[in-house]
Amino acid sequence: MSFKQGGRKMKILILISLVVCIGIFHFLIPTEPHTTHKIHIILRKFYYLPPVMAGAWFGLRGAFYVTLAISILFTLHVFLDWPGNYMEQANQIGELVSFWVVGLIPGYLFDRQRSLMQAIAKANEETLLGLISALDLRESNTRMHSQRVRDYALLLADRLGVGEKERRNISIGALLHDVGKIAVPDRILLKPEGLSETEWQAMRDHPAAGWRIMTRIGFLREAAEIVYSHHEHFDGTGYPRGLKGYEIPLGARIFMVVDVYDALTSSRPYRRPISYDEATMVIRGKSGNHFDPAVVEVFLAIDKAELKAIEERYRDSNDFVENPAMT
Repeated sequence: MSFKQGGRKMKILILISLVVCIGIFHFLIPTEPHTTHKIHIILRKFYYLPPVMAGAWFGLRGAFYVTLAISILFTLHVFLDWPGNYMEQANQIGELVSFWVVGLIPGYLFDRQRSLMQAIAKANEETLLGLISALDLRESNTRMHSQRVRDYALLLADRLGVGEKERRNISIGALLHDVGKIAVPDRILLKPEGLSETEWQAMRDHPAAGWRIMTRIGFLREAAEIVYSHHEHFDGTGYPRGLKGYEIPLGARIFMVVDVYDALTSSRPYRRPISYDEATMVIRGKSGNHFDPAVVEVFLAIDKAELKAIEERYRDSNDFVENPAMT
């Protein structure tokens, strides 16, 4: 059971418990004498709480079902203890109607807000995908690299039981892992031959540059740490901070594995991809020094067909082209 499903079941349990408790006390507390009648009237106001909570948690549909349950309980009590005072009769009928107003209007508004938030999230993702495609093309890498590593990372995160919030950060971090390369000059980024030590230092600065860019944008700040750490190594030999072991965020430890897997199994303009078996052998060989052994173990347990499905979904149109400089 996922974290999200567990949270949903917990909310349903809370609502059921609340409705049952309010109903029991409402039925048990007598309307006579006058002192208990006051308590009885105050307790009836608690019937408004479950519909509002259901609307906030489950939208219009959830509010409808909870309000229906509340209305049945309330109506049953009215029939069992119908007041002789016509003012009290009118008051109870008014309360019954107001349950639906209080429940359904917030439910509708929460549904509308959720739809707007989803639309904003989709627009943000489409903007990020456009930016990432431009970055991948600038570096003359495969156009779908970032989308593939995002899906590989999410698949691995699910197998590790990562929560919904961390899963979202991993998704954004994987997409934007190389955003800091905007700060790397083309003469270095696109240089066909080996880099000098000064040029390598400029290249190694791109995780920190990416972190600085992302921390300026509110909804990207939490994912920025993954971008900052995606070139760290489990044995502490990585860069830019030389983090070691579990000092490296889990999202970055997940990303490092799938990034190398995609680099090995996808085409580049200058080399052919290697097979799944060869790539997993390389990853296994780097377990404990480059990669977190626990993450590697879970990755290697993923069925080959699931990884191939992602590869097919984001297959690049560009084929291998022999680089004349390498012949």
